[in-house]
Amino acid sequence: MKKLTVRIHAELEIPNDWEIVELEGGVQVLKIGDQFVDFDIAPLATSSSEADATWSDEDEALTERILDAVTGLETELTEVAIH
Repeated sequence: MKKLTVRIHAELEIPNDWEIVELEGGVQVLKIGDQFVDFDIAPLATSSSEADATWSDEDEALTERILDAVTGLETELTEVAIH
C-alpha cells in the first residue's frame, strides 16, 4: 500500500455578498444567499488519452473506490479583498 498526497489550490473571484461563515461544529463554508457551499474532492476519470477527452464521475464504482481511499481531507477558506 502507498500513500498519495493531492494538493489542490483554487482561487475564485466572488461577489461581495458571498461570505465565509462558520457552521456549528466549526466547519467553514461559503454562504451564497440562503445556501451553504463546501468544497470537496471530486475525482474525474476517462479511458481516453486524447487531449480533448471527456472527463466525468459517471463511473460510480471507480469514484466510490477512490473516495473510499481518502483517509483525510481538509478545506481552508480565506477571503482576500481585491482593490
